[in-house]
Amino acid sequence: MTVSEYGIALVPSTKQAIEGERLAKAAGLSVRIIPTPGKIDASCGFSLKYELNDEAALTDLLDQASVTWVALYRASRQGLAVSYTKTKEG
Repeated sequence: MTVSEYGIALVPSTKQAIEGERLAKAAGLSVRIIPTPGKIDASCGFSLKYELNDEAALTDLLDQASVTWVALYRASRQGLAVSYTKTKEG
């Protein structure tokens, strides 16, 4: 069975999620807003899903624009099972 991996950036508010997605898409990054997975805690309930190879560009972009992110997770999906590993605190 194929394993797919992607990143999840937790943000503290819906406003931060919308602004982060807007900036990332304008910069050509593959980012979209998703509901925060139930196994991960976030105050607003929304996160940004991104390609792992875009992580450095995304965090630099968010930091430069003062868009707050709380933590980064690596998600690993195999079939219906998904596991999450925290990789960085914001």
